[in-house]
Amino acid sequence: MASAAVGLAAAETTPSTGGRVEVTGGGADPDALSSFEGLHRPVLRLPALTSNGAKVPISIEMSHPMQPDHFIASLHVVNERDPVPSKGVFQFSPLNGQVYLGVQIRVDQGTSEISVTAECNRHGRWRTTRVIAIPEGAGGCAGVASPPGPAARDEIQPPAIRIPQLVADGAIGPNQIIDVQLKTKHPSRTGLVARHGTFVQESEPLHLDRMEVFYDAEPVSRFVLTSALSDNPFITFRLRARREGTVRVVLTNNRGQRFEATHPIRFG
Repeated sequence: MASAAVGLAAAETTPSTGGRVEVTGGGADPDALSSFEGLHRPVLRLPALTSNGAKVPISIEMSHPMQPDHFIASLHVVNERDPVPSKGVFQFSPLNGQVYLGVQIRVDQGTSEISVTAECNRHGRWRTTRVIAIPEGAGGCAGVASPPGPAARDEIQPPAIRIPQLVADGAIGPNQIIDVQLKTKHPSRTGLVARHGTFVQESEPLHLDRMEVFYDAEPVSRFVLTSALSDNPFITFRLRARREGTVRVVLTNNRGQRFEATHPIRFG
């Protein structure tokens, strides 16, 4: 348990030193990167053009080792052009086994750059940037939240965990790295409206603001979320099944509500 807690703490305290590579544009020649740089380069996938800025799917994957003394501590996803630039800070620990994140975010209309910065506990920060285009009128950053009450409660349902390897293969093996998918029904509203080309804060935002992952009692991951997440986000991450146990995900929103989902891990 101590090693996992130290891993999550490192995501908040490790200084940025030693990171060098920055990959921009639509792709990168892997031959142009050293093996050291390739391990530290986050691979960011997203559509170059999409007609729905309210639900832009992105995935981030890394081949970097996740050892107690050398691991990726966090990913930070940003679009500086958007009214809510930060899309979330996603903290990992060696218990994840591999860094992978799948999520959906809000992006404003026009052409902009989405960047992901990975932080290695030894070698600092490493950034990848991709360009995305959203047609005029299809931006996804505006959205007014329902006030507290019955209407807001109807928009929220308890989360559920799905493990696709169990569905496909019917079993999990010891030390297997598995995908954990979290299905949620929860609005993510910035509270912003667009008036005369400017975003104005019309109402208080409503969104999930924290997600914590546990394997039995051990902390695995902590995701700090913002209103730039999409409505009803479908979140995927990875976990090493070191032993039989229970995966538990705890969500909170910015109104102080708490939601929880669990799923047993049993070896076939």
